[in-house]
Amino acid sequence: MKKFILSTFCIITVGCASTEQGASFSGASFEYIEPIGSDIAYLQLETEEKTDGFGLAPYPHTAIIYELCSREGENSTFGYAGDIKVSTELKLGNPATVKVASGKPIFVAFGLIHPVNGYECTSKYIFTPERGKTYSMVNSVSWSECPTKVGVISNGNQVLPINGLQVLDKATNLQLENKGVNVIRKKFKT
Repeated sequence: MKKFILSTFCIITVGCASTEQGASFSGASFEYIEPIGSDIAYLQLETEEKTDGFGLAPYPHTAIIYELCSREGENSTFGYAGDIKVSTELKLGNPATVKVASGKPIFVAFGLIHPVNGYECTSKYIFTPERGKTYSMVNSVSWSECPTKVGVISNGNQVLPINGLQVLDKATNLQLENKGVNVIRKKFKT
């Protein structure tokens, strides 16, 4: 009986976390491929807790990365670059550090993605990584809210604010599309 009550409570709690207002990121996903060359920056992705409180690894957090394809006047178009899964049980571990292209804007959605509350629990950002710098994103494991602490790591291991960071946490699909981010994981046209 105790297990039934606990399970019911968990389902209700998780179900309540969904808002149906955020972006859905439909479409097929693929693994992110790091850029090569010297014009790179680093993205350090981490979940705040390494376990779920019971000693088990939490659900993988996912970073969805888009890179700027084109800019015409005020309009930008971002192309899907891939997904990165962050968990102690996955090959990149927790934290995971990956290379990103520097010098042009990227869109990153990072957070807990789950079949019940979908992509509602993600933080969403547009910023321009600077060459050689490491950008830190630390995500919560909370079911009801998944805030992300973001910053650029300086020489003294301090985390400083990211210049020009646009926060789009509450953005809907339409608002993201207006920013040039398609929510169907559409890749660059080559």
